[in-house]
Amino acid sequence: MKIKFGNKTVRGLENEILTAHRLNNLRLYKMVRCLLLVAAETHPSDIARLLNISNKTVYNWTSKFVLKGFSWLCGHHYRGRGRKSKLTKEQKKKLYDIIVDGPEAFGFDCGIWNAPMIAEAILQKFDVTYNPRYLCSLLKKLGLSYQKGIFEAARSEDNEQKRQEWGNVKWPQILQQAHEKGAVIIFGDEVSFAQWGSLARTWAPKGKQPKIKTAGIRKGLKMFGAIEFFGGSFQYMETSEKFNGESYIIFLQRLLERYSVPVILIEDGAPYHRSAIVKEFKHRMASLNRLFVHRLPSYSPDYNPIEKLWKNTKRDATHCKYFPTFEDLRVAVVKAFNKYMEDATKIICVMKKLRTSAGVA
Repeated sequence: MKIKFGNKTVRGLENEILTAHRLNNLRLYKMVRCLLLVAAETHPSDIARLLNISNKTVYNWTSKFVLKGFSWLCGHHYRGRGRKSKLTKEQKKKLYDIIVDGPEAFGFDCGIWNAPMIAEAILQKFDVTYNPRYLCSLLKKLGLSYQKGIFEAARSEDNEQKRQEWGNVKWPQILQQAHEKGAVIIFGDEVSFAQWGSLARTWAPKGKQPKIKTAGIRKGLKMFGAIEFFGGSFQYMETSEKFNGESYIIFLQRLLERYSVPVILIEDGAPYHRSAIVKEFKHRMASLNRLFVHRLPSYSPDYNPIEKLWKNTKRDATHCKYFPTFEDLRVAVVKAFNKYMEDATKIICVMKKLRTSAGVA
């Protein structure tokens, strides 16, 4: 196939290349690129290989251009390709809202969406038929994805009011109390790390789900921990017993030994925090101006920044790891804890939002 294009034609094709780029039209780009290669006397089989098209397509495009000229190319001046969507923009927005509200709100008994259910919902709401196999692509374009749900505590109106009161009233009062008494603010909590390890998402070859060895031993490493709000220090204590009033008092005593100033402790509502011996200890320490305790509202782990530290510890020390012995688990966790004790920025980062709202640099 020997076809000669004049300089004017070649310049016109070069302008068409720019148009294809502007319109982001791959098909138009391939057509014009094919014609330019033909003008450069490139062999048709080489053109087909370069553009990933067939030899027949090279001949067809060239023939149509020879017969119809640039008017044929102008017929391909549009953005994108494909058939028109069955749903309008407004209908897609309504579909998004329907899916976010959940299947029960639409009238289904099931609590999870699947493609056939969504196809049925579209048919009922918009009188439009969709193949369930195609719906996944449509839902992704709407900004939806197939995810595993997580549990969230069902908070009552009373509890929500207490949470708001904590953030708007109680927390500013604690900051003021710390300023007046020259005290430190401590966030305390307890955590257990399982010897059988913990799982998390990670990159792996497709079709080969990561398999993590486990000793299968149901034994946990129990730790008390505390982080200091202003300075970012971290303390911890292991207990071989169950979390109870006696072990908690020992931990509190060790905390108080580290500070010569009053300590303001923020804790959750664990039952042993309210046991008789713990109450007596707290009362005695308060009378000595050593310890002042404030309890977080129920269902408010998000108000205790040390929870983020436990999450980071599991990410760094236990996720997708094998612990053949209990000591291996302890070494991994303590190694992570030692990093926190050596670098206060790792502690401060979990309190960043809280510190910013309090005006702490």
